[in-house]
Amino acid sequence: MTHVQRLPGTPLWLGLAGWLPFWIPVGLTAQAAMSGRSAAAEAALFLVYAAIILGFLGGVRWGQALSDENSTATTYTLSILSSLAGLAATLLVWAGAPLTGFALVLASLFLHWRWDARSARQGVLPAWYGRLRSILTLGACAAAIAMMVLYPLTT
Repeated sequence: MTHVQRLPGTPLWLGLAGWLPFWIPVGLTAQAAMSGRSAAAEAALFLVYAAIILGFLGGVRWGQALSDENSTATTYTLSILSSLAGLAATLLVWAGAPLTGFALVLASLFLHWRWDARSARQGVLPAWYGRLRSILTLGACAAAIAMMVLYPLTT
């Protein structure tokens, strides 16, 4: 019988609380769409927070690589790509292309989740971390999709 390790409470609750800064701009963008105003500030808020989270995810992988003497240059390189994607997404809002920024965030979150989930299955990361990332990525990706749908409805 396979033993399934329980998700630790603190990372779960902190991770779920981390959804709020994704969903607050979504709610404010919906409000902007209903009132006929621009949601440029909400788009910027969403993309800046997404960049912070993508940097955090890369930092987790960098830290894991530091603790594994067999880590390769590829692991270190891949761990910084999410930070760079977050920066690019943030710059896109100021370049007038927030929809592209939302799509970049969505793709980056999804690809990082795939890497983390596979690493958890292989034992590189704890199994509970893979499950946690699945839950949190679902909420963050749903928020990115909501922004992609709602933002064009604002003026």
